[in-house]
Amino acid sequence: MQDGNIHCHIDNLSRKSPKHGERFALATAAYNAGQRLWSAAAERHVDFGNREDVVVSAIVLPEGAPDWAADRTRLWNTVDTTARRKDARLAKTIEAAITREVPTAQREALLRAFVAPYVALGCVADIAIHEDGTDHNPHVHILLTTRALTPDGFGAKLAALEQRRFVKQARERWAELTNLYLKQAGSTLRVDHRSYKARGITAEPTVHRGPDRLERQHKREHARRTRAQNRKEQTMAKPTAHERRDYPHLTARATWPPEPVAAPELSPPERDEHRRYWEEQKLQQLETEYRTEPEHGPAPEPAQASRPARPGDQPWYEQALANAKDVDRVVTRQSEFEAELEIEDAARQRILAETQDLYDRALAMNRSAAEHRYLTEAAKISPAVRRQAEDDIIRNRMAKIQAQDREQGLRELSRQEQEHFRELRARNFVEERIERGELPVPGPDGQPISRQELERAQRRMLGEQLREEPDRDEPDR
Repeated sequence: MQDGNIHCHIDNLSRKSPKHGERFALATAAYNAGQRLWSAAAERHVDFGNREDVVVSAIVLPEGAPDWAADRTRLWNTVDTTARRKDARLAKTIEAAITREVPTAQREALLRAFVAPYVALGCVADIAIHEDGTDHNPHVHILLTTRALTPDGFGAKLAALEQRRFVKQARERWAELTNLYLKQAGSTLRVDHRSYKARGITAEPTVHRGPDRLERQHKREHARRTRAQNRKEQTMAKPTAHERRDYPHLTARATWPPEPVAAPELSPPERDEHRRYWEEQKLQQLETEYRTEPEHGPAPEPAQASRPARPGDQPWYEQALANAKDVDRVVTRQSEFEAELEIEDAARQRILAETQDLYDRALAMNRSAAEHRYLTEAAKISPAVRRQAEDDIIRNRMAKIQAQDREQGLRELSRQEQEHFRELRARNFVEERIERGELPVPGPDGQPISRQELERAQRRMLGEQLREEPDRDEPDR
């Protein structure tokens, strides 16, 4: 917000929108509150639970309102399902910027004071304050019902909200309240809701920047990282007394064990301990592999194997040579181990990216008639069954997309490459079935049977043979 100007936008939330198509009040409420809500009209969940910028979220009810109206899901599902007209106005939306000079502790009071006259008319006000943690763009979202809420439910439409002067009065009231709270905070800044022309200013008005898709993408990625970090902190191990003694600075941080890659905010002592910690971990891994690795040299003589070797059994130069070979071997194994870690990490990142791409493409597909019938029948059982049906549909779509991508990649190969690839894939498929025991093998009489049946037949024949043969250790009677 610029000094002297104010942003306060009022709009109608209609069922049909030329820009957005069919709209639902519950979806807007879920976005404003940063929650995951079930939409009865759309028959799906509307999930904005990953939003991190929602600092205030509340429902302000008029006097005498029923208790169920405090439930955001039930409130806006009632609004969506009771609106009969295709072009019905579901709610009024107000989006206004908060001047940064208004103290953070007073912003909710400013918002509640603004909606108080509308709530007195009988409106339900679903309010929220968004602020990303940097105080760059604090703003409010308000969703007002267009019908008065009584103890018996929603009544007639409120004519005061449909008049043209409602927009002007709302903007004027937001500016007056903002100036009041600025004055109480001791700020000299004042805002005005009027246009430049009405105020006699010849400057060109600026254009509201609007949403930035790249900025929103960065915010979503930050939210994902934060959620993953929170889940990790909940299951995080605690450092032992030995680790606290060896790494006093690193164990004092909130995260343990440390990540393989040092964070940029680490101090020099923490970076030194981070390096020593992961060097110790790699050496322990190499030592474990070294001890469990079988020896490939010649077997020792029985006389030598009966007594463990002592350091004095070998000359000092042979012991030094053996130690040098062990050091070279550890260094080589360490390099191989680090290379394997890099390869595994790259493969894991590639697989995760491919899976995310498959999921996004599956989610963007239009719902077929069969899928709609499947979800309708599942919803009649319970919400949990419907969620399972949604997961099944996404998995089936991902499998179908993956098969199409595989065929597309095969068509892009040359004819000779296609033949080699088909032979390789068929051979791999047969080998996997052989390992699982699915391919038939010749039985005792030459007939094809499964490997499991062959093993059972062999055990049965061996048991019969042992029962028929006499014990050779007993003398003949």
